[in-house]
Amino acid sequence: MRGQNGSSDILTAVQIAIAKFFDGEGPDLLAEAQAAQNAPPPPQPRRQENLQQSLLRGPSGRSSPARPDAAPRIVPQPADQAVPRPSLILAILFTPFQFLYKIFSLPLGFLAYLFPSLPRLFARNTASGTLRRRVDTNGRKSLTPDDAAQRVQREFAEEYGENELPWTVKGYASCLDQAKRDYGFLLVVLLSPEHDETSTFCNEVLMNAEVTQFLRDPSNRITLWVGDVRDSEAYQVSTALRCSKFPFTALICHTPEVSSTAMSVVARVTGPMDARTYLAELRPKHTSRTEALEVSRQAQAFQNAERNLRQEQDSAYERSLAQDRERARLRKEAEAAAAAAEKAKLQEEQAAAELAAKKQQWRKWRASEIKPEPAATEKDVVRIALKMPEAARIMRRFRDSDSMVDLYDFVECYEYLKESSSSEKVPEKPENYKHDYQFQLVSTLPRVIYEASLEATIGEKVGKSGNLIVEPIAEDEDEDED
Repeated sequence: MRGQNGSSDILTAVQIAIAKFFDGEGPDLLAEAQAAQNAPPPPQPRRQENLQQSLLRGPSGRSSPARPDAAPRIVPQPADQAVPRPSLILAILFTPFQFLYKIFSLPLGFLAYLFPSLPRLFARNTASGTLRRRVDTNGRKSLTPDDAAQRVQREFAEEYGENELPWTVKGYASCLDQAKRDYGFLLVVLLSPEHDETSTFCNEVLMNAEVTQFLRDPSNRITLWVGDVRDSEAYQVSTALRCSKFPFTALICHTPEVSSTAMSVVARVTGPMDARTYLAELRPKHTSRTEALEVSRQAQAFQNAERNLRQEQDSAYERSLAQDRERARLRKEAEAAAAAAEKAKLQEEQAAAELAAKKQQWRKWRASEIKPEPAATEKDVVRIALKMPEAARIMRRFRDSDSMVDLYDFVECYEYLKESSSSEKVPEKPENYKHDYQFQLVSTLPRVIYEASLEATIGEKVGKSGNLIVEPIAEDEDEDED
């Protein structure tokens, strides 16, 4: 009889505990403490150790601290890549197969309930396995991560009123990347509107003044991301973070002890609780990680400063190199211009020397071609007195049929006519040469300029006699005419 009463009491206590667990009520700490004082101390369990546990222990005999769980980066499947629902005909055809699947899944589910470790052995990667699962509860429209975050904020304000929470309008992946880049914290809050404690958690915990101040403090570097598990991205995040109870909160930050780029879950807060307990769960983990993150942040800032300094030095070197190249280019251009000017000068001097040589050759040749002076007894003779530039005055007879060019050639070649002798060899007429007279014949009272022309004769222009002056053409006049 006494044994039956004891077993019934145990059964009743178990039922009460199960009911409290599913109702979301926490354990009675005072009753458990009194029971622990009155109860006898439990017997010391016998220490058992296998080979695997011995290998995991360090040299000092202590086991290495457990590493925090990784926080994977979730990229939701785009809406255009979602698997479409089958048509009605295909649904009818696959109904028998679905029925057989349900029949065989019952014993498998029972085995998984008896042996919880079996599903973990055969489970696929949760981050990739949930990509094809699409959550659509109560006809909720699937949106992009940013639009879904804005919808959650809008629904929260409509349901619980205006608040001062530091909302983010980005998706989970963007917030995780920002926290990783800034060496900050990402606080993930997952809500399920179907859960009974969601309303209490939002009103009394999230909107609490102390919690809001803790989240908004810039020195804490916390990015708040709130997700609704009815959305695709929030559902995938809950699966990846192994959310088993709502409301769910996870504190994620950089963990250099795992790897240089690892983001891990350093704190999990699940189930209903008051705001003071909620902060008591988050603050110690946040404080313990703040110093390490500050060291990493300073190291990153030092690396960025070194990289910027190196880039500035490289830029300064490139600018200096560009200036040296510009100076070298200008120097080469100046040297090339000077060489070209010198070459042009030499060419001009050479051309001037060739022109002078051809002019002298032409004057010698033309002196040999000038007709001799006609005799005084010949008819149609024109007597001309020429005043030369050297103050010399000469008298010369010309035939009236001679052209004015013959008169100009006589004046041009006068000095070679005086020096010419029969023994000298007469040069040939230079090729590609056109003689240009540097003087003009002028008569005074009245002043008349006689041009060198083959069509005009001396008799027509001058007459029977005349006094002409050989007037040099000045260079300034030539330049003005040019």
